[in-house]
Amino acid sequence: MKFIWSYCISFSLLCCLFFSCENEESLIGENFLMNGDHEVFILSPDSIIISAMTQFEDSVSAQNSTNLVGSYYDSYFGQTDASFYFEITLPNNELSFNATAVTNATIKLPYTGFYGDSTTQFRIYLSKVTESISASDSSQYFSNQNFSTIPIIPMFGSQSWISEISLSEIQDSSALHIELPIDFVLFEILQLDETELINTETFIQAFNGFKLEAEPLSQQSTIMYFNTSDENAVLNVEYLDGNGVSQSINFPLSAGNALNHFNHDYNDTQIETTDSLIFLQSMGGTFAELNFDFLQNLQDSGYIVNQAELSFSVFNNNQSMQIPDQLALVEFDDGNILSIAGLSGGLLNIDSDMYEFDITQHVQKILTQNHNTICRLYTSSRTSNADRVILNNTMLNPIQLKLTLIKGS
Repeated sequence: MKFIWSYCISFSLLCCLFFSCENEESLIGENFLMNGDHEVFILSPDSIIISAMTQFEDSVSAQNSTNLVGSYYDSYFGQTDASFYFEITLPNNELSFNATAVTNATIKLPYTGFYGDSTTQFRIYLSKVTESISASDSSQYFSNQNFSTIPIIPMFGSQSWISEISLSEIQDSSALHIELPIDFVLFEILQLDETELINTETFIQAFNGFKLEAEPLSQQSTIMYFNTSDENAVLNVEYLDGNGVSQSINFPLSAGNALNHFNHDYNDTQIETTDSLIFLQSMGGTFAELNFDFLQNLQDSGYIVNQAELSFSVFNNNQSMQIPDQLALVEFDDGNILSIAGLSGGLLNIDSDMYEFDITQHVQKILTQNHNTICRLYTSSRTSNADRVILNNTMLNPIQLKLTLIKGS
């Protein structure tokens, strides 16, 4: 193979052949380079038929150290909303606060980034969770699950607790600071029975946690990212004990569960009616299923795959939304998502506006091992970001596969 490759590099590969899919000879056509007992072929684009279909993802894992809150709307993907549930935990076991008053209570959520419009103003909603979100196996929680909540209502007020803040304010302090009603913290947390303050397990059974939601105040659309696993993610409470002495305590978030909740409304969008575009969206949104079954015409024919480069071009109207730096390609076989052996690439080429993958080993397995031909294309790290992108799949601008084959004569 090393001799063949070095011999190929020494020549300019100038021919582009035309093939049909009716049989092996017509599919491959004439060789453009002969080297002793070997022939090298480039498969004609006319012979490459990759079926691609956008599909809706039911959900993704809810448990994640990156938690998303906010919303965005665009005409292609409709309405997308993100919120999350989270627990607070005890800093020590067998606590007894003997608190008579709370002077301040603030949740601090370290900020890590955003998707959308940086000028957005938010109305923040915080509610109390009234059922457990603390299963021993948090992988059983999914992003489309809802948990019951009740509004946090201050003693001296009739409205649910809300606050307003701009994204720039959050960025300036690198965190979202949420001041809680002091009477709520006193009665719901500090004055719990001592049997409920034995350890974190008993505590989270008594106080299940919070749900955070954020609504943009205008047409701007933004989803923010927070890190609840950070050691600085805490509920800080300042209070007076029975002797009138000021005390301060931090309830960590990092040791508790944090569950993302995503909701998508695709009504009146083009996703289900357009097959000339591929729609990819994180947060349990949409993905593309690809089928390379045209390669079955070449199976068991003795071909060695010299190179297989798969590329996708970005649609020219992504409505000024940021497009992801990377996509993820996986194999899908019998209901299972599997990594692709030897896969590389997936990064956005900013010069060509294309995502490119090297799938040489995978195509070789299809040709010589009658391997599964179905793959799936996702946004990268789709459980922890709000990315979306539209790709071309038209007759003039289809998914491309540059396939170079070698065969002994």
